[in-house]
Amino acid sequence: MNIVKAEIVATELVREDADWRWARGGGGKQHCFIIKLTSENDLVGLGYAGVSTHHGDSRGGVKSALETYASLLIGEDPFNVEKISATLSGVLHGNEGANAAIDVALHDLQAKILGLPLYALLGGLVRAEIPVIRILSLKEPAKMVANAVKLVEQGYCFFKIKLNGNQVQDLQRVKEIRNAVGETIHLTVDANQTYVPKTAIATLKRMEEYGIELCEQPVRADDWEGLAAVTRAVDCLVEAHESALRLEHIYGLVKNQVVDCINIKIDQLGGLRKAKIAAAICKLGNVSVRAGSMGSRLSAATSMHFVASTSNVSYACELGEYAGFLNDPVSGLEVEQGILKVPTGPGIGVSLRA
Repeated sequence: MNIVKAEIVATELVREDADWRWARGGGGKQHCFIIKLTSENDLVGLGYAGVSTHHGDSRGGVKSALETYASLLIGEDPFNVEKISATLSGVLHGNEGANAAIDVALHDLQAKILGLPLYALLGGLVRAEIPVIRILSLKEPAKMVANAVKLVEQGYCFFKIKLNGNQVQDLQRVKEIRNAVGETIHLTVDANQTYVPKTAIATLKRMEEYGIELCEQPVRADDWEGLAAVTRAVDCLVEAHESALRLEHIYGLVKNQVVDCINIKIDQLGGLRKAKIAAAICKLGNVSVRAGSMGSRLSAATSMHFVASTSNVSYACELGEYAGFLNDPVSGLEVEQGILKVPTGPGIGVSLRA
């Protein structure tokens, strides 16, 4: 069942909210690529590569890496993931987004050849349903409140509030959202590195009265000492994301007990194999994990299978942001009343629209 064709589909995802933003960027469009690996019996494995410009990616760079990799895949057995990964790494160093797309497409193709859902190849089913966090992008408080209320009406009960590092404004955002959605809704915040440790601690302590359960990346990615100080000082869980983009980062964070939780993004880390290694490292250090996806249904569905097969995921995950795009080329995944139900069909369980 060797690979006979490798195709790359370029996509520009368009957001319904043209003013979607976070503290370090934003915008109404997102570039990405989907790779299609076809086997001898015409089964197709799909993989997603986002373009994270804030992490140093460029559209041309990701495309070039995928084209280079695609030319090396023809004739390969999709089950030889270790061999293929070594070959690709020997040709191009880094390029984790492109590596992730290849890794995921290989796993999707394997699962389809075997007639199994992807989670069966990743350790089996730990959970069949996953609560979904929706992100409230950075805006004036009244607009964030309106977005939160609309999503509550759709059945969501977990939210991540984007912050901008201004203590007064951020406190107002959290306070007004809490007052609008009530006490039963779960609130987390994401500062995207915008606070210094002392101010982060003071701000999060003041947010405690609003029931904040988790804070993602309150300080600079390279300030592990400051991140650890925040973790020790506040009641809510403190999570690393930008500090945890590579396996060696995750190992160091866990070994040094820097955070309570790590947000694993498969598209950024380099694929499912690395994501499962990261989760195992975290489990050894008693650190919980979550998963996030900011792209197409393909990216979200891949992360869903990772979450479904990983025991130390202990909180809701942001796997529903694809709903904010008007032209997602992938179908087959929908959130129902704030919950994702894990599909049991072969592979990832989504498909490219005709």
